[in-house]
Amino acid sequence: MMLTDPLLAVCRILLTLGKSGPVRKTIPGLAPLVGDLERALAGGDPECVEGPAVALYSLLHQAGGTYAAVERERLDAGDGYACIAGGFAPLLQAAPFISPETISADLGAGNGLQGILLQRLFPHRQTLQIEISSAMIQMGKIYQRILGIEDDRMVWVHGDVAEVSLDGVDFIYLYRPAKPSATGDGLYRRLARKLAVIDHALVIFSIADCLGPHLDDSFSTVYADGHLTCFRKK
Repeated sequence: MMLTDPLLAVCRILLTLGKSGPVRKTIPGLAPLVGDLERALAGGDPECVEGPAVALYSLLHQAGGTYAAVERERLDAGDGYACIAGGFAPLLQAAPFISPETISADLGAGNGLQGILLQRLFPHRQTLQIEISSAMIQMGKIYQRILGIEDDRMVWVHGDVAEVSLDGVDFIYLYRPAKPSATGDGLYRRLARKLAVIDHALVIFSIADCLGPHLDDSFSTVYADGHLTCFRKK
């Protein structure tokens, strides 16, 4: 069994970030994880690579994870989750659904690592990174600069995912931005109503899916593995 090209590409991007001076100054404890991944890659055994890659990915994903008081109040009022890493499955499954003209959006992007990885793996027209924490957005902009992603391809939106227009978007990624509660379900219902009136093809990658029960019958499930659920609107 060989290391797949997408996973190898993810590892190279993670190592670029992990070796960067500005990132190392911000995130303690990166150096050992970078070393673990480099040794695993050098060993050539794909079964030994995923663990170190996930460890480095998870630490990079957490960086900048703070909220101003007013941001925390808004998050709590909506029964929202703080940023959670979505894992590699969306990255490895996304290729058929993203073209050079795609406009993607991450709803509750955190520091934007997932959207940044998708943009680097599958370069496309634009990525909207929608996040309520300004500190996380600042961290994401550091990642963006290190990886040389142009500003016109990476748009950072400081705000509530329920309040941002998605009219031009044709690929959406979200990892359960709110809890499956009476309050959180209100967010999913609002999102579903917003998505119902979109009149072009749209793909949704939903981790630990809570949105699906609220989507109308214009959406069909095209993939589900218990962690990632993919919906398509034609």
